[in-house]
Formats: sequence, structure tokens, C-alpha cells
Amino acid sequence: MLQMLKRHKIGEAPTWQRKLTVFVGSLFAATLLLFTVWAIILFINTADIDECLDDGGSYDYERGRCDFEVNHPGP
Repeated sequence: MLQMLKRHKIGEAPTWQRKLTVFVGSLFAATLLLFTVWAIILFINTADIDECLDDGGSYDYERGRCDFEVNHPGP
């Protein structure tokens, strides 16, 4: 029993546990990064539509641009 305690320091996590912690942390960070990029893209698209409507245009959702001549239906 005493030899087992000498081989494993008390308070130090085993190697597999440290690797699992790094893996789960990396997975969480990657998911958070992808969500942030998605949210920014969605915000930019919404801001473009809002700007078009504020300027008096009609947003063409099929072409993804503002049109000041033709009134386009909503999404």
C-alpha cells in the first residue's frame, strides 16, 4: 500500500484524466468559437436588411441585396 502511494502523488490527477480535461475543454472552446462566428454572420445579415429597409428600399431575399425599384415579398 505504501508503494502505491509513493508512485502516485496525492493531489495529482492521473494522465488519462488530464487528457480528458484538455479534450473536453478544447471541444467546448471549438463549439463556442463556431457559435460566435454563426452569431456574427447572422447579425451582419440582419443589419444589412435593417439598413435597406431604413433607407426606404425593399430587400430581395433571393438575391441577397437591396432593391429600390421593386417591392419584394418578405421571407
